[in-house]
Amino acid sequence: MSHTEADLKALTVVKLKDLLKDAGLAVSGKKDELISRILENENQEQSAEAEVVEGEKDEEMPAVEEVEGSAPEPAAEPVAEPAPEPVVEERSEEKAVNGSANGAKREVEEDGAGEPDVKRARVEQDEEMVVPPPAVEEVEPAVVEEEEEEPPVYDFPPEELDSSRPTDMYLDTVNRTTLDFDFEKLCSVTLSHNNIYACLTCGKYFQGRGKSSPAYAHSIAEDHHVYINLITLKVYVLPDGYEVNDPSLDDIKYLLFPTFTPSSLSKIDATLSPSYDLTHEPYYPGFVGLNNIKANSYMNAIIHSLLHVIPLRDYFILSPHVNDSSTELVKRFSMLCRKVWNPKAFKGQVSPHEFLQECSTRSAGRFKITEVGDPQEFLGWVLNTLHKDLGGNKKPKSSIIYSAFQGEVRVDDQQVLTTGEYGTKPRFDLDRDIKSTRTPFLFLTLDLPPTPVFQSVNATNIIPQVPISVVLAKYDGVTTAESQGILRRYKIERLPPFLIFHVKRFTKNNFVEEKNPTIMNFPLRGVDVKDYVDPPTDFSQYYDLVSNVTHSSAAGTAREETTWKTQVHLRPPRDANGKLLDGRNEEVEKWFQIQDLIVEEINEGMVALGESYIQIWERRTKDQKHNLVVEVPKPKPSKVA
Repeated sequence: MSHTEADLKALTVVKLKDLLKDAGLAVSGKKDELISRILENENQEQSAEAEVVEGEKDEEMPAVEEVEGSAPEPAAEPVAEPAPEPVVEERSEEKAVNGSANGAKREVEEDGAGEPDVKRARVEQDEEMVVPPPAVEEVEPAVVEEEEEEPPVYDFPPEELDSSRPTDMYLDTVNRTTLDFDFEKLCSVTLSHNNIYACLTCGKYFQGRGKSSPAYAHSIAEDHHVYINLITLKVYVLPDGYEVNDPSLDDIKYLLFPTFTPSSLSKIDATLSPSYDLTHEPYYPGFVGLNNIKANSYMNAIIHSLLHVIPLRDYFILSPHVNDSSTELVKRFSMLCRKVWNPKAFKGQVSPHEFLQECSTRSAGRFKITEVGDPQEFLGWVLNTLHKDLGGNKKPKSSIIYSAFQGEVRVDDQQVLTTGEYGTKPRFDLDRDIKSTRTPFLFLTLDLPPTPVFQSVNATNIIPQVPISVVLAKYDGVTTAESQGILRRYKIERLPPFLIFHVKRFTKNNFVEEKNPTIMNFPLRGVDVKDYVDPPTDFSQYYDLVSNVTHSSAAGTAREETTWKTQVHLRPPRDANGKLLDGRNEEVEKWFQIQDLIVEEINEGMVALGESYIQIWERRTKDQKHNLVVEVPKPKPSKVA
């Protein structure tokens, strides 16, 4: 039964597939492909039937030609005559025959009998005359024996296969602009975390690939056929269910799980030129925007600061201790490191949704993406939690966290008995006992001087400023501070490779929270901390700025309309004195200010003009590398009962 194209378009996809199954054809493809497949099959069947009918007619035709062609055979006789002389003889013979025939006829007429014999003789003579001459048979072989022209031989080199072209027809439906692997691996139908596949056409997540799975149903209902497993990175075509291994999908697999080597990370750090996304927009790996889901701007600022600590980044990307057996927080932080520093990203932004979801779960709702928080509290929680999840203990260098950030400070305490004269500061009484304790720290708190109550005459104290050396004097071992009748002084005894400063700006009382807007002035490179360390060490005591987290709010308020920004910079190679190699200008060290998804280049002179809240400083080395030693604790032997 033949169908028209209009009849087939009126049918559903299921009925079209039933027709294809009856015909023994493939049932995969879009509706238009199914219709064209049915029409093509019917046209082939009709042409095959027509060829059978023509073949039967050709078999009957030769018999008819022999019967009809026996009569006009003599007409071909003159064509075969080679010369005129034989023709004359034939005519004479013809006359003789005719004469004898006429004589015989006359004899028959006279006798009145013998007419059948005369007719039989005439037919025999005609048959002898109708026989074709042998010259006709000699003409046909001459036509057959003609030499056929040989086809030309072309010696072309074999065509090279383009490995970038897809080998499966469904790979053309892959839409890279819709792919986003930053969100939690959760089925959009069953909300399950097990065996999740991503549709490479629409980007949605579905569970399984069996006939009863949401992914299988989606492939039939939406005609989306290519899916990738988010764990194994294997690509399948549904509903057929076969695996596809094609080089054109390597960029998608790399986007899902970026891989690095020590040399590739060093190349990224030394490269001063940008990468490009799918829309050919430039971006620098590591300097990409982070999505603010609702109120997680303070978390994004801390994430950017930590990810620019190079030894910490390298550890979470390259270390074999970060594997499938690690905690979920460690695995998600490692994946966030890979995505932020991905040089082959499809877009210049990353969503930290997975990592922040795990932070909310592990902190029992203390840090939520829907509520504002304090970056200093989040930083302390993240560092201590990662330290524990990596197997660290109270010993120094038991994890990468302690190896990079932990230092020691000596705290001298003495109870205040008398304050002396009115208006004088209390001092340590050397005749009495002084209690000294060594306390490890991950970051140091810097106290800003109180803001002046009144402005100066020439209004120069509208925005008070203070150099960093004044606030660091807290740790010179001489400056004292009184709190609740206890006199304290601080002295740093061990400096970490990376020094974190927390500038204390917010103070609370029973009624209101206030912010100190004093600006702390600091150089970007070469902060000397030798006056705050006791005893002096052989290590370099010059620190360079890695990142600077600033806070801004509405005028006259502490946290209304709060905005957190992170300032980070490129890392061109330098020598032991901090000078750029290869004669480069200082302008190549670009500074960027990142506020959630907004990434903009700023002048380095603008870095120190903000209200700094958290800073990370890096100790200067000869080759800008820190060979941090991590002494992983050995597991305790289990007790045998």
